[in-house]
Formats: sequence, C-alpha cells, structure tokens
Amino acid sequence: MSINIYLHYSKNFAFKCHRENNGNEIYAVNALAFNKQFGTFATCGSDGSYHFWDKDSKTRLKAFQRCSLPVTSAAFNGDGTIFAYSIGYDWSKGAEYYNPNTMKNYILLHAVQEAEIKARGGQNTNQRRK
Repeated sequence: MSINIYLHYSKNFAFKCHRENNGNEIYAVNALAFNKQFGTFATCGSDGSYHFWDKDSKTRLKAFQRCSLPVTSAAFNGDGTIFAYSIGYDWSKGAEYYNPNTMKNYILLHAVQEAEIKARGGQNTNQRRK
C-alpha cells in the first residue's frame, strides 16, 4: 500500500514504506504529520523511526534514532516547535507477536530545532511571515 501525498497541485509523490538494508526490509508508514511553520512534514513507521522531510526538494531533512516499538501516530503543535509521537504495538506482525507485558504504549515529545525541520535551499513558500 502506498500513501499518495498531494502537497501542492503540481507537486505530489508517494511514500510506500520505510526501508532498510538497501530496500530489502520494508516497514509500513503509520502516520504523517505536517509542520505548518516550514511547510515540511514527518513520516512515522512500523520500524520505530520517524523522519522529517522537505516536500519541495523531496529529500529527507533528518532521520531520528529508532524507538523500541513502532511509531503509531504523530503531530506537531500549532507553531511547529514540538513534535509529539506515540509508540506501541501496531499489529503489523500479527497477534502472535503481541506481548502486553513488554509492549506498553507511550506518548513522547521532541523539541524541534529549526535546523531539523526547515527546508534547505532557500525560503519555503509556506513559511509564515512574522
């Protein structure tokens, strides 16, 4: 399954999955979160990772260290300075791999640094004017 992202009328692309080991291991993208401050976004996956992306250049801005469980949902706060994400079992491996004693759900917060999320190569057209 792929997620088509229509970010602008003439610019669209799709995320099919998060990949590792030269594309040999694939993981579902569980969530997308958009940063309105800079016009960039995050993807979160079953691999336990989240990444910040520049939609205009179609490049990854920052890859973060993997969590111990899948990242199941995410959102930026209103001004884009805090990234909230949840980790927990996402059932991608089926019920036989679920262990309620070790797979607890958590909500985590990441203080977003401008260098992690700001589009590179010039001013983004979605950036708010102050």
